[in-house]
Amino acid sequence: MSKTISLKISNFSGGVSDDPRQETGTGFIISKHFDIFSNPHRLTPYRSLEADTHDGTTATGMKQYRVLDFLYASASARLFGLGRTAGGLTKIVNKADATMGNWTLPASSEGNGAVLNGCFIEYKDSLFGFQGTNQIWRYSLLSGTPTISNSVSSTGANTITSVAQGLVFNDFLYLPYNNRIWRATDATTYSDGYLTLPTNFKITSLTQFGKYIAIAVAPISTFNGVSKVFLWDGTSTEIQESIDWGEGELRVLETIEGMLVGVTDRYLNNSVGAGRGSMIIQVYSGGIPQVIKEVFTKKLTGKTVPISKAVKNNRVFFSAKIMTNDAGTEYDEGIWSFGRKNVNYPFALTLDVIDESVTVSGIQAFGTAGNFFFITHSNDGSIDKTNDEAVYTYSSIFETQIINFGDVDSDKRIEMLKVSFRKLVSGESVTLKYKADDATSWVTVGSVSTVGEISRSFSGIEATDLNFASGREYKFQVVSTGGAEITGLTLRATILNNI
Repeated sequence: MSKTISLKISNFSGGVSDDPRQETGTGFIISKHFDIFSNPHRLTPYRSLEADTHDGTTATGMKQYRVLDFLYASASARLFGLGRTAGGLTKIVNKADATMGNWTLPASSEGNGAVLNGCFIEYKDSLFGFQGTNQIWRYSLLSGTPTISNSVSSTGANTITSVAQGLVFNDFLYLPYNNRIWRATDATTYSDGYLTLPTNFKITSLTQFGKYIAIAVAPISTFNGVSKVFLWDGTSTEIQESIDWGEGELRVLETIEGMLVGVTDRYLNNSVGAGRGSMIIQVYSGGIPQVIKEVFTKKLTGKTVPISKAVKNNRVFFSAKIMTNDAGTEYDEGIWSFGRKNVNYPFALTLDVIDESVTVSGIQAFGTAGNFFFITHSNDGSIDKTNDEAVYTYSSIFETQIINFGDVDSDKRIEMLKVSFRKLVSGESVTLKYKADDATSWVTVGSVSTVGEISRSFSGIEATDLNFASGREYKFQVVSTGGAEITGLTLRATILNNI
């Protein structure tokens, strides 16, 4: 006797699943450009992004400056960007209003050394960073009309080969480069090499962890070695604790809910990974780091994980590109986030923000100001930002787990599919698609755009009136445009008696 099974998906708080066939009521294969955290029983689209490259003269004038660091300064409430001149020297640009308007290009903000992106931080009414082979510059005073001091300090004979974002801790400023940390005890007193770590490591990220500075270091050779996290009190000449973080290059380290969260690039763009490179999310609150998520790539990505990061709304944000097919023509790229709404929900990973303007060259860096994202992409100096108006031209996409309706061996016949959503308003639409037995292409079931509608049921393919294809397992995809919020997906299938 055949049996009919109904499934309902209405809780999206589980995030990206560990396995596409895992039986989970809250997880999914991927969600793109949906907020799954604010209301875990709704998929809420984010606003689209818009070009932000106007320099006050031309619409694309900012491209030439290749801004790769963004900072919303508290002393001036301006958004600053760290870019470069035509000759490759340090150039600081700014916007009076991060949410709208053009960038400005003050003449007093050009350095005399080659820009070194990756460290751009505010400290005591000033901005600090690296340039040239051994210079630390200062841009101050932010509360007045700032100018750049090209070499307020130096790294001495130590040539800078890599940098990471600085940290203000216990009212001191710490700037990491190579395997060393430079320290400022005020805006005029500096010490180079205040802490020196083993030379086989480079510093990639700093964050505060309780009474310590947590220092993420990665092996210089990407073909071998493990990353570590050193805990340091900020004043001693030696570290207080060393934590093995595992194989790969630890790129991002931050703290949420009193735990360290690390993002490791484990051969995403390295042939030594033999096609099994991955992005690993680990947490640490004592003992040993625990792997929470590992997302595998199916092909080399062509880029490493940028060291850009942000902590907002109880989540850590970072960028990564994951290839999803062997041909290398499909990938998931954007700003990912890891965290949870509150203690009543699980920690979840999701592809939070995507940018449809990004080319195959990918995202080079990003920054934030409030809930606005600023993304540098496509390797040509392009900058996009969150639209300052409620515009939803991007497609927000949700893809379910692979679903077998509780029976691995038998074929199924889909009887009914229903997608539910917040009452549609003008300009909003929802499209439902499916695949049977991992078919090559998605089949469009139907679309809904009728104002006032809150759900739509389908008993077959809307455009052709054909039945759904039979199969042993299925995937379903919901696409929202115009800002439509998805509230649920109901699936009904009959288990067929296979001979």
